[in-house]
Amino acid sequence: MTTSVPTPARKFSRPRGPLAAFAFPQFRRVWLASVIFSLGNWGERLATGWVVLNETDSVFLAAASFAVRQAPQLIFAPIGGAASDRFSRGKIMLITGIYKAVVLSALAAVAMNNLEPLWLVFVILAFSGVGHSFEIPSVQGMVTGSVPREVRMNAVAIQSTGMRAVGALGALAAGFAISWLGVPATFFASGIAFVIGGFLALLANRGLRVKVVEQTCSVIRDVFDGLKLMSTLPIVRMILITAVLVEIFGFAYGAVMPAVAKEVLNVDEKGLGTLTMMAGFGSMFGTLFLMMLGNFQRKGLLLITVAVAYGLFLATFSAFGSYAVALVLIMGVGASAAAFDAMQWTLLQLNVPDEMRGRAVGAWVFAIGFGWIGHLGLGAVGELIGVDWALAAAGIVVISTGLGALIVSPSLRRL
Repeated sequence: MTTSVPTPARKFSRPRGPLAAFAFPQFRRVWLASVIFSLGNWGERLATGWVVLNETDSVFLAAASFAVRQAPQLIFAPIGGAASDRFSRGKIMLITGIYKAVVLSALAAVAMNNLEPLWLVFVILAFSGVGHSFEIPSVQGMVTGSVPREVRMNAVAIQSTGMRAVGALGALAAGFAISWLGVPATFFASGIAFVIGGFLALLANRGLRVKVVEQTCSVIRDVFDGLKLMSTLPIVRMILITAVLVEIFGFAYGAVMPAVAKEVLNVDEKGLGTLTMMAGFGSMFGTLFLMMLGNFQRKGLLLITVAVAYGLFLATFSAFGSYAVALVLIMGVGASAAAFDAMQWTLLQLNVPDEMRGRAVGAWVFAIGFGWIGHLGLGAVGELIGVDWALAAAGIVVISTGLGALIVSPSLRRL
């Protein structure tokens, strides 16, 4: 097992300010690798949703394509978290990057055949979800392991900001790439980004000083020990419960974004790319806000506030049927979603032992693995009553989740 020991740029003082984490060379290298990896993820999501909706004309099947990508996390996320605490995170990222490139190449081949057979698309997307289960714990472990404890919230916020900013531009580029070059080329380009990000992560991990901790049990034992610890810590348990509910009813909106663009806002794939880009810019602003807060003390209360804001924006961004209004309000959706994720990653890793940070994030990835329920449910409801009404209902549930956490968890309020 390895744990990171960051070397600060200045030994005589702790760096401060919104860019404090960038004072650490190790963090800068990790940051670059993570944002390149993010570019591949955004391109994959956008191309998948659009091509499935366009070829099948089914909101439900488009949403299902997101669900099958997320469902494998219920099995593989705890393993990915345990592996990131035991093995080289840089090597895990490189293997994951190559694996994702192979998966996307297979997806591109099926796309060239007009998604025939359709069942094969869903099988390939499930394999993509397996890779995602190893990516997130390793990335977050590298991010928080490259800085001291008091800078971790800032490091997570900066990493998330870069990931969202690059992703926003990547979403716009992917929208135009789909229009001009086609879906297969977009999948191939995303695969290349994964490979580049994997090699950069390997180099970034080599720049970290580590101490070796004796390994006394198997990876499977690590998995069960991690899940047991997560269930016995009240703060962590509440964060994970909140994560499950918000993931199911909140983050499922991405699965119906192609339908929102096509059926509610009446725009094409370039319009979808622009809409997704604005969500990405919003997410960048959300994490910039966290960067400005620095080591904010009332992190639990901030998480609850962000959840309520998320529900409000989610319920309203498509309700007016106006593309111009949606472009503005979806920035609020993106900002809230990004801030919510970053706050969860920070709180989880601050409330578990350092040697279990990977497993803590793995438990979070496992929790959000239940999001496939929301993808299918939102797709089915959207097909029956319209995606705008389905999103309004989902937003109300997210608001209720935030208010419920405020009421039932005094420890989270005080955190």
